[in-house]
Amino acid sequence: MISRWSRAQLSDGGWVRRMFMEGLRLRAEHGDDAVVDLSLGQPLEADEPIAEAFRAAAGDRFHGRFGYMPNLGYMEVRERAALDVGFPGVDASCVAMTSGAAAAITVAIRTFVDPGDEVVGIAPFFPEFRLYCETASARFVPIPTQADLRLDLGAISAALSPRTAAVLLNSPCNPSGHVLDEDELRGLAGMLQRHSERHGRRVLLIVDEVYRRMAYAPHRRLDPLNFYEHSVLARSFSKDLGIAGERIGYLVLHPSLALPETHLGLAQAMRALGFVNAPATAQRALLHLQSWDINLQPYQERRDVAFDAARAAGLDAAEPQGGIYLWFRSPWDDTLAFIDELAKRRVLLTPGVAFGDPSRVRLCFSAPRAKLAAAFDAVTELTGDAVSA
Repeated sequence: MISRWSRAQLSDGGWVRRMFMEGLRLRAEHGDDAVVDLSLGQPLEADEPIAEAFRAAAGDRFHGRFGYMPNLGYMEVRERAALDVGFPGVDASCVAMTSGAAAAITVAIRTFVDPGDEVVGIAPFFPEFRLYCETASARFVPIPTQADLRLDLGAISAALSPRTAAVLLNSPCNPSGHVLDEDELRGLAGMLQRHSERHGRRVLLIVDEVYRRMAYAPHRRLDPLNFYEHSVLARSFSKDLGIAGERIGYLVLHPSLALPETHLGLAQAMRALGFVNAPATAQRALLHLQSWDINLQPYQERRDVAFDAARAAGLDAAEPQGGIYLWFRSPWDDTLAFIDELAKRRVLLTPGVAFGDPSRVRLCFSAPRAKLAAAFDAVTELTGDAVSA
């Protein structure tokens, strides 16, 4: 029998993967072309230079190539990542290579947060944030944003307590697409500093930056390290390079946190969580890439198509300032009934309950334009339906 924790996740969460599995079932039954699955955040296919980098990395040969390595990763890869960060004082000692951003976040929580501590998150949030906290026996405390998706600094301040060990943010946000601006970061940093001074305990700011290269003008990424010293960044190449299955990313420490004790804590957390180290071949592949920059235009074009279609359908949709998702209010009172009706038309979206807002729906727009058009045809049909469940 599975554990009570596992059973709770099956009944209360897992919506993203649940819809993904439904997509597999429908494709097996009806064929790939007959199913429009926009439920999972699948990136665009990796470009040929990326595939070539992995082929080259697989051919690398040196003593110990397939043996154990330092838990925090190859030094030369950490140095390259530090250059990518480009923040004064950040060097290889500030970087730990990880199995994607998920591993970076869980390692940070396990290293800096004690069992029973609280981690404040911002709703809507990536659903596995709660699981990352529970794995460390920490309590996840979700705080809703304002109606315009900006941080509600007053609500966050009210949620901070002597047990608050960390605040967990995501920018650009999955699922809302919101990009944090200077006023939000500066206001949050000042609040955390004051709270830390009152309680004699530094609150860690963890910023999930999976979509950091996917901010659409005029919106732009601002560096949290500039605003608050007690910060760490969780980064991944899953989306921007299109290698989600390779599970490669890295954790960035503010230089003030890059201490020998921290390094030992991170290494111990990686072993305790079973990651041990980031995949060797994926790390080597990063070295074979001349640049980690991306061409954002294909995503920008799909974002514009999706947002324009949403407005044409009369949906209450937030502008995707970054990322690969459209976040809109369900046109039906019963969001799950709306999702079910779409699934009957072989269109799969993810209900907002997975992200802490049951009134909304997430649509991933990194898909062929024909699939986007088919999805909005179905959404428009149901939006105009007089029967609102």
